[in-house]
Amino acid sequence: MYVRRLAIAASMAIAAVVPHSGALAQGTFPSKPLKFVVAYPPGGGNDLFARSTAPKLAELLGQSVVVENRPGANGQIAGQIVARAEPDGHTIMVEQSSIATNVLLYRKPLFDVRKDLAPIAWAATLDNAILVRADSEFATFADFLAYARANPGKVAYGSSGHGSSQHLAMELLAREAGIELHHVPFKGTPEVISSLVAGDVQAFLISAATAVRYTKDGRLKVIATTGTERSPLLPNVPTVAESGVGNYNYYTWLALFTTAGTPAPILEQLRGAFEKILSDRALLEQFSVQGWTIKGEGPETVTKLIHDDIGKYEKIGRDLNIRID
Repeated sequence: MYVRRLAIAASMAIAAVVPHSGALAQGTFPSKPLKFVVAYPPGGGNDLFARSTAPKLAELLGQSVVVENRPGANGQIAGQIVARAEPDGHTIMVEQSSIATNVLLYRKPLFDVRKDLAPIAWAATLDNAILVRADSEFATFADFLAYARANPGKVAYGSSGHGSSQHLAMELLAREAGIELHHVPFKGTPEVISSLVAGDVQAFLISAATAVRYTKDGRLKVIATTGTERSPLLPNVPTVAESGVGNYNYYTWLALFTTAGTPAPILEQLRGAFEKILSDRALLEQFSVQGWTIKGEGPETVTKLIHDDIGKYEKIGRDLNIRID
């Protein structure tokens, strides 16, 4: 009996000193405030997502969460900050589809999303739409296609920059539709809108929520959306696929990342926290107004999204020699 009591006492002492690995992870993370890095300026969709979820993440994890905007180089500056951080889960970022194609377009990318970052979750998708002037000859997207086919290279479209997601999306459309379009890069959305209103370019692919805002003064209109289904923000507007390009499908995805090498228990803790956050009804309603469709799927899906986008745009980038120094 004495031996049995001694064994029990010893096992209890060991349990007190060496807790279960899951409990250890829960107890040591987070051990300090978290940094939530956003690759774009305040006011955009990524920033809205971070600032809406940060307070809830802080509540769940018991540490403050600071949102830090680090725009520039198509998301590369923010990505490099996370890639170089300590792999302890305290630095996270929200980023969109362009994080995948940067490795194709930049001659010297500052980081490689496949090697330097660890995905946490697929957060959401964003509907996109094609804007034209309200008095354009393109009453429908079918009109746009017919004109482009009859006049190769005569339809100019704007984008927010050479190699931007808008540039790639429109070149993918041209390839799927068998048409030739003329790309005109700008520094940002306001410049493209001004050019579109002036008639210097004839089309612009942009998020559906932003497109709706730009149509309110009556100078612009939407002729198509680009997803597999009609956007709830524009239920009366057909998709590109409905309008004659059946294989075309383009949407912006939003995902959460931290530094590669972060221990699996910490990644799972972050994953679980965001899963709870993204099931919040009030947040879902807030994001739906912005055109986001919440997904909340795991890191395996993010890895597949990255792989699929690289495969989709690699040939386009090579054929058109889309390279950024």
